[in-house]
Amino acid sequence: MQPGLIYNPLSQRNRASAALHIAPDFPYAAPTSRDELLKALRGFVARGVDLVIVSGGDGTLREVTTMLPHAYGERLPCVSVLSAGNANVVGADVGSAGYGQAAFDALLQAASDERFSKRARRRLLRVRWPDLDVLPVLGFVCGGAVVSQATRHANERVLTRGVTHQASVIVTVAVALWRAAWGRPGWVGAESMSIAIDDAAPRQGARFIFMATTLNQLMLGLWPFWGGEGSAAPLRWLDIDSPPPRLLRSLPRVLRGRPPRGDRSAYRSDRAERIRLVYSDPLIIDGERFAPGPSGIVEIDTDAELEFVTP
Repeated sequence: MQPGLIYNPLSQRNRASAALHIAPDFPYAAPTSRDELLKALRGFVARGVDLVIVSGGDGTLREVTTMLPHAYGERLPCVSVLSAGNANVVGADVGSAGYGQAAFDALLQAASDERFSKRARRRLLRVRWPDLDVLPVLGFVCGGAVVSQATRHANERVLTRGVTHQASVIVTVAVALWRAAWGRPGWVGAESMSIAIDDAAPRQGARFIFMATTLNQLMLGLWPFWGGEGSAAPLRWLDIDSPPPRLLRSLPRVLRGRPPRGDRSAYRSDRAERIRLVYSDPLIIDGERFAPGPSGIVEIDTDAELEFVTP
């Protein structure tokens, strides 16, 4: 395989470690904008790159997967992750080569030998805003309500105190759940959200949390999804009313993918082909906030399947 590297020098681990040693003729780019990223990926196509190595976090990977179809068309390359971000949720599911020079060298050797210890295929989660003139975003996890509030809290308070990687996620989730459970202001979810699953009628009301993903697992052993047994629909989703009834009692089951024993009508999860939101607050996609257009309409479905390889 012919590898090429997209490197984000601003990712947390990349900032804290020595730069990778890269051969002068190796396909490599450190883009700072989507235009630069697209140019780099088109250069990869011209050089026959069929393995795109991404050194960065979930946000860097999301930007690469968003632009891949615009450079490669329908024949997408394989992707490998050098986890260098804050949380690296995607790598926890599809596999990560690690980070740093040793991980990079091992990945290059595996590509040369075309021998990988793990291959994983995942569909890209596609998010569109029909009243905005923007590209659809192709990622893996999206969420709203408390997810948006918790992400803002992590970015503004947790990470600035030197808490990094998985610890930042643990702290953020713990704070969000604690404040919600005790009714603290600002942590009760969205004031209003409309959610339509496939062809079902929209469900309108206040939400504590909404999430959707095409992954098969999240980090830290958390998996708050259930239902859909026997369904091949690619999207898993979670929808919990606000305020969530008996949250402290229900959490242990919900976080392990089991519905609560009581108040099930307020805790919903299943599989879907597509989801339509009407939501005035930002939606979080792989760790970054994306504001809606004037109508608040957000359309979520899936795009192509991507293959990840790990040495």
